[in-house]
Amino acid sequence: MLKKFSAALLAALLAACAGGEYSGRSGKTMVVSKEVWSWYKDYVTKISGVNRGIFVVGVRDGIASAAYYYYCPGTSCMTANYSKKALDGCRSYGSQFDCMIFANSADIVVNYKVMGE
Repeated sequence: MLKKFSAALLAALLAACAGGEYSGRSGKTMVVSKEVWSWYKDYVTKISGVNRGIFVVGVRDGIASAAYYYYCPGTSCMTANYSKKALDGCRSYGSQFDCMIFANSADIVVNYKVMGE
């Protein structure tokens, strides 16, 4: 019972961090800086079906201008571990950023557009 509750709590917490106001059909569109988009493209080259990861962005005034990612270089990583590490890494940039999950592995979980495109 405790394992099921812990798994449900973890899923709820991750969902809360995953885009919030920028996700879903009625969500706002996040503007992603070209620099953050470049980091995302680099991150995608490091993950695969076995090597999963989390890409977190720091949003300020509706623009994702900071990012932090963490991925599993092997096959025995726990999702909660690298999600927390990526979110903590983003938060280390300062309180001026709202840190949220942009992508779970290669699945982008927010509505976005790249600045200038």
